Amino acid sequence: MNRFTIKGKVKIIENDGKKIVIKEKKKDLKDLFEYLSSRGYEYFPNITNERNNSLEYEYLEKENTFNDNIDEDMINMVSLLHYKTAYYKNVSQSKFKEIYNKLIDNIDYLKDKYSKKIELIDNEEYMSPSNYLFARNYTIIMSNLYYIEKELNKWYKLVKDKTKERVCVVHNNLKKDNFFRGKKNILTGWDNYLVDTPVLDIYKLYRSEYNNVDMEYLLKVYNENNKLNEEEIILFNILISMPLNTNEELNEYDKVKEIKSCLFYTYKTSNFIKSNVFN
Repeated sequence: MNRFTIKGKVKIIENDGKKIVIKEKKKDLKDLFEYLSSRGYEYFPNITNERNNSLEYEYLEKENTFNDNIDEDMINMVSLLHYKTAYYKNVSQSKFKEIYNKLIDNIDYLKDKYSKKIELIDNEEYMSPSNYLFARNYTIIMSNLYYIEKELNKWYKLVKDKTKERVCVVHNNLKKDNFFRGKKNILTGWDNYLVDTPVLDIYKLYRSEYNNVDMEYLLKVYNENNKLNEEEIILFNILISMPLNTNEELNEYDKVKEIKSCLFYTYKTSNFIKSNVFN
């Protein structure tokens, strides 16, 4: 008799003591995994069967023993993925212009948003706690945006005339939850993979795990295995410096918590950039 267990987006079926993992098929991961294997990269789940709308994977038991090196193992797998699959791709100059325009528009939007907010706060007779916290740190918030704008212009001067870009297979969903440690260490959650700049992966990893792991150490390890070039470093610093999103619809207590989190992120990221881990 089959036993079914649902864990997140996967179904685990057990029959006569044997387990298989079934997940909805969104991309042709079999071709991807065959390509990765041909490049000498094996840190992905083994597909045992393929159906029209689903994929079956080998079931692996997760290792529960404590290990200080688990984060380092994860970043080594990521850097190896990028290193093994990297190549230089011809690109049109319009690609870099589109990235520049999108980011500069976002910066202008945030500068305008924050300027209007501080004007409203200045006209209040009594500031709310969240508005007081925002006003007290307004200079820091705006200085961060001007830093991003300066670095973005610097990045665009470097890349605007380039016709080639380093790209690689990008997992595009990096977080600790997608690192599996067992008899075989693997990355899971490949449904969003792309061929793009390696910056995309480490940026998303930073945003999801900046407060959970030692990012300075991990990205030093990454850079030893897959050294970023100047424009990649600048772009990474730009992306991680973008402020966290805020929700104006929250109650006052949660607004204060959210602003504190945003300020902490900005402060921690500024110190990370000053540490020059890539140099």
